[in-house]
Amino acid sequence: MERACKRLLLASSKANGSMSRCRRDLSTTIPLQAAKHAKPAKHAKPAIPKPSKAVTKSTSKESHPKPSTQKQVPKPLSTPKPKANPFRNRVIPMYFGGLIVLGLSGYMTYFYITITRDDGKPTRISPASQQDVSTQYDKIATTFDDTVDPMENSMGITSLRRKLASEAVGDVLEVSIGTGRNLEFYQWDFKGHQGVGKVDATGHIKKGKVRSFTAVDKSGEMLEIAHEKFGKMFPGILGVRWVIADATEPGAIPGPPKSANERSGNLDSKYDTVLQTMGLCSVSDPVKLLKNLGECVKEEEGRILLLEHGRGSWALLNKALDKSAEGHAEAFGCWWNRDIRQIVEESGLEIVKIEQPKWWHAGTTWWVELRKPKSKSAVRESEKGQQVAPLVVAVDAEGKEKQAPTTSREPKKKGWW
Repeated sequence: MERACKRLLLASSKANGSMSRCRRDLSTTIPLQAAKHAKPAKHAKPAIPKPSKAVTKSTSKESHPKPSTQKQVPKPLSTPKPKANPFRNRVIPMYFGGLIVLGLSGYMTYFYITITRDDGKPTRISPASQQDVSTQYDKIATTFDDTVDPMENSMGITSLRRKLASEAVGDVLEVSIGTGRNLEFYQWDFKGHQGVGKVDATGHIKKGKVRSFTAVDKSGEMLEIAHEKFGKMFPGILGVRWVIADATEPGAIPGPPKSANERSGNLDSKYDTVLQTMGLCSVSDPVKLLKNLGECVKEEEGRILLLEHGRGSWALLNKALDKSAEGHAEAFGCWWNRDIRQIVEESGLEIVKIEQPKWWHAGTTWWVELRKPKSKSAVRESEKGQQVAPLVVAVDAEGKEKQAPTTSREPKKKGWW
């Protein structure tokens, strides 16, 4: 029985093997035979292979990529050049700038040590203790303008001169005129000068402010240069007087001329304007000079105009002026450390205006306007003229009292008429 079963199984396994072999042969031979007997189709479209599921998944992922959190840095088109050194072209300016800063710091240190060091020499501030060096102006007259021009133009002194001279009116006296640095700024009453003598927009004949002019200086060399300047500015003009005199001496200054073409002075008359620039520093007695100028100007309506330099507002600067005052005086004939306010107050003249213009001058430049107050005799005369005569009671023929008419003297008018 068992043998019969084994034979049956063996026979069935052989049959199955032949059947599987036959199936493989049929699967390979049938497509080849069909391809041989098949005719080519006309205009057959090429078959597009269908993508597999794996491919479709990958393409769908590529078509919709997930946004990345990292920033994409664009790739440079070319290799960037190295940055240039910003200080490469500034080496030379920085080098010289450093030298300038070093030099200034060294100079300021030397300056501070110099002015704070006690050298044992007495400090001369009072004019009484200062030597008279006014004769130095005769030596520096020819080079004075070239030396002073750059400093005055840069510091604004020239503009102050122009403003001061433009306020001069009537009969004008300029003391310590020097080389005539103010001459071009006066409003002269010369025909043809700045439209003088012509009809202006209002229909009136234009007139200048300066009717007559008298120039006084102690230095003959300086005064000669001023006279030459005036001759070049106004050729052929007469009537301007040039006087070599010490303005501190009473009676040395002549009065204003009676007319524009007269050179002699009228001692009974006074000047309308007395002007001086940088003069209190160069005389031996500045208080005496101001008192004498007060005798030359009209009372009340006359003006004394001053532009001076002296002690400033800073203690350190004043100490520097004191240290260098003697050397500056020997070179330029000027003591630049004098107390201008104190000198003006001691003169006894009435201060109309006093100020220190140009803040960058640190208070060393002084603008002063003075006038001479009425004398006591003039005040008494004016008071008498204003008094009313006492009431007089008269008795008529009938014995009745009647009031007599009162009389009063009107004060004399003063001014230009």
